[in-house]
Amino acid sequence: MNQTERRSHPRVPVDLPLQLTLRDRTVTTRILDLSGSGIRFSAPKPLPLLSRVQLAIQLPERLEGGVTTPLAITGVVVRCDQAGKAHADTPGSGAFDTAIYFEDLSEAARSQLSQFVASQAG
Repeated sequence: MNQTERRSHPRVPVDLPLQLTLRDRTVTTRILDLSGSGIRFSAPKPLPLLSRVQLAIQLPERLEGGVTTPLAITGVVVRCDQAGKAHADTPGSGAFDTAIYFEDLSEAARSQLSQFVASQAG
């Protein structure tokens, strides 16, 4: 069976810090892959589908030596499956393979993400 890629933005594997806030709960974890429209990461507990979350994504420092500030992004949980069911490569027993779609992305954040993804894909 030939599967067609549905994503409109390229997705690259990464290992970047992520701070996610849902209501009054904050989770610190690592991003597994990233695109210009969303992320995938391993969550220690399930997150409710379609819930709005606040993300702080720290991209690596630029080669010029400048310090980057975390990107503040609002996203929506679009997938949350127990690890092992969706992706065998998701680390952590009992973890939840979670995907977030970026709902509110400033032009500056969109540009930074696009440049970073392009540098990792290339």
